[in-house]
Amino acid sequence: MRRSRYTAVAVQSQHSWAGALADVLHLTDGASVTRVAVARCLLVASALRVALSAVARRVAAVGRETVRKALAGDLPRDRDTLERHLAAGFRRHLPRSFQEHPIPIAIDTHARPFYGDYENTPGVVGGKPKDGAKWFWGYATAVALVPGHRHTLGLTAMCPGDTPDALVERLLAQLGWAGVKVRYVLLDRGFYSARVANALARRQLRFIIPMVRRGKAVQPLFRRGTRGWFEHTIRCRKCRADSATVRVAVVPGHDGRRPLVFACSDGFDRLPRVVLEYRTRFGIETSYRQLGECLARTTSDDPVYRLLLVGVSLLIRAWWMAGGTGTLATTRWDLIIIFTPNTATATTTGPMAQTPAATELPNTP
Repeated sequence: MRRSRYTAVAVQSQHSWAGALADVLHLTDGASVTRVAVARCLLVASALRVALSAVARRVAAVGRETVRKALAGDLPRDRDTLERHLAAGFRRHLPRSFQEHPIPIAIDTHARPFYGDYENTPGVVGGKPKDGAKWFWGYATAVALVPGHRHTLGLTAMCPGDTPDALVERLLAQLGWAGVKVRYVLLDRGFYSARVANALARRQLRFIIPMVRRGKAVQPLFRRGTRGWFEHTIRCRKCRADSATVRVAVVPGHDGRRPLVFACSDGFDRLPRVVLEYRTRFGIETSYRQLGECLARTTSDDPVYRLLLVGVSLLIRAWWMAGGTGTLATTRWDLIIIFTPNTATATTTGPMAQTPAATELPNTP
């Protein structure tokens, strides 16, 4: 007989998520709606990937404006405070081994397209054209690369004028608050700079960063047939005083033509090891896909509120990983069933009951 996935432990665990989210976000009870009811609205909106206003009546039995005002009154005014709250939420369910043994981590950026008036909207950053947009809401995350434990360790919002080393410093600070010991750091080529290398060297952290083909000095490293270890000095284009000397690992590419070139710190002795370890960085892309699977929608231009929705999505993912039961898709269904009264019977009224497909979970396996 097939075992049901709706076990007592799983249901009890997800019932506690609303209270845990209210604690993480420091929500307070209002005159018309409780803190737990607001947290339930956030969880269901994320699971359904709809706006918060679309679930307020069904989940909390109050108007959408009541929920909006209650949440707006409890949200911090600055993103730094909210980032600290979310970092504390990530820290709650990290395995104890992360504090006892050094682990590899990956740092990367994630962009959500913005199609509005970027000149009058604070918090959007420019970037390479993608999905028909040149401006984005940007976020940087740090993720553990331990197999089976790809936990999100830190989250920070990208602000106009932020440099790559500033993002790295903020994420490493969050890892320090969590007590996570770092074995080495894998970064995207967007973090290739002397300041990033120096920031990691000051913390005595090993790193691997793909090298950018920029300048005459690096051209020989990208020639066909090049292989081995080299030494290179990265210089900052804006400030010539900033420089960092790194080891360069050059490995033949998959096609045998263009080699793979990585800037590394000391501590990596074999070329194949550099490539194999860097390939594990792509596990962070899975976390971004799962972030999109449970991200509530909004048209708000408030960067703090948008950071909140991204943080709630990553918290759902973190709690799902800590529970170790089912898939993320089934977890989303459980949240809808647990926190939405009469989900199965409501077909004619309510914002989520327009059609049978109103509660359909897109992109589920």
